[in-house]
Amino acid sequence: AVVSTQSGHYGRAILRILYVIAMVDTDKDKTKAKPALPVFKETDSVIHTILTKEHRPIKESPEPLYNKHAQHNSTRTRKKTTIHQTLTKKLSCATEMAHATAILDYQLQWVDKGIDYLTDNKDFCVVGVIGGQGVGKSTIASMLAGARPTGARRSYMFWPQSRDVRENGVNQTYGVYMAVSTERYIFLDTQPLLSHSLLDNIMYGDRSFMSEHLSPDTQIEIQSLQLLTFLMSVCHVLVVISDWSVDPLLPTLLKTAEMLKPPALDNATREEHLPHVLFVYNFSNRSDFTQESEHRATLKAMMKHSKLVNKDTVMSYWLPDNKLPVRGATPPPPQYLQYQGHASFQHCFEQLRNKVFSLSRGNLTSHPLTERTWFHLAARVWDSLQKSQQLIEFGRLLQT
Repeated sequence: AVVSTQSGHYGRAILRILYVIAMVDTDKDKTKAKPALPVFKETDSVIHTILTKEHRPIKESPEPLYNKHAQHNSTRTRKKTTIHQTLTKKLSCATEMAHATAILDYQLQWVDKGIDYLTDNKDFCVVGVIGGQGVGKSTIASMLAGARPTGARRSYMFWPQSRDVRENGVNQTYGVYMAVSTERYIFLDTQPLLSHSLLDNIMYGDRSFMSEHLSPDTQIEIQSLQLLTFLMSVCHVLVVISDWSVDPLLPTLLKTAEMLKPPALDNATREEHLPHVLFVYNFSNRSDFTQESEHRATLKAMMKHSKLVNKDTVMSYWLPDNKLPVRGATPPPPQYLQYQGHASFQHCFEQLRNKVFSLSRGNLTSHPLTERTWFHLAARVWDSLQKSQQLIEFGRLLQT
């Protein structure tokens, strides 16, 4: 007060400085270092119950303590993680597929490499594609596997027929090739049935394929019957492709393969397994689309006594020629587009693809199969077909 009266406003400033110094000293007393708390170990004989609350020893714990709710949530999280890891392990063991791999090589011998692309998944479907030479089997199989109709041919799962191969009159596919889509559909593409290029190769090319007891044409027919019976035994859906309306050779060959089909390897099956058969007519023109009912009636009459088709309806589809635009060419304006008399290739193929994916999957055996066990079953089926006495006797009858 004396300073304030003598010095005026300078005295008030000095009092404020003294007040701040006093507050700093008070904070220093509060922030003095406390003694370290004793740590309790299992070997120490300290009676910690008589200590004060501030100096009670702390027990070392390797894991933090949770309440019941947090512990329950952590248990649920661990269970979900375990289930996710199990499913991921089952589905991630298969190698990603860029192109198809052979399960039957050039000499129709079994190849075990395809099992690397399969998993232990039980929800799968096998689709076989078969037909004559140059009818578009590999192209349609690649589109069923996910390729776009307007996409580049080099991105297809199955190699389509190149220009050089087409001009030389030979076939592109030898044996049987397998491809697996992301939807776990297994597609099988085979060499052509009754192929004239394979017959020419046996007669004038590689003589090692010629049989001692069968003529070349009979040998080609027996090979075609073996492939057909093989697909009937291991496929859920069989797509039969032709390049013209009614091919009388294919229905006859199908009924013969149905007659020669061996029984199931496991005797516990009650009913014989037969796949769903879809007839596809590729490269159809305008007149074929106007006579669909007549073509279905003719096909139904030819497959009258067969169990492969339904008695009421025959599943048949027509596909127009997929004319891809020329690279660098300007598309014509809409006013110059002519009426084709049928839907576009994309629309017709989408109907076929939806039908293939909507068909039911019958049981191939009496017990459920995984993709890997199906592969082993297919190997056993092919081995039994090569030793089938029915096919051997049928080949001898064809000789006479």
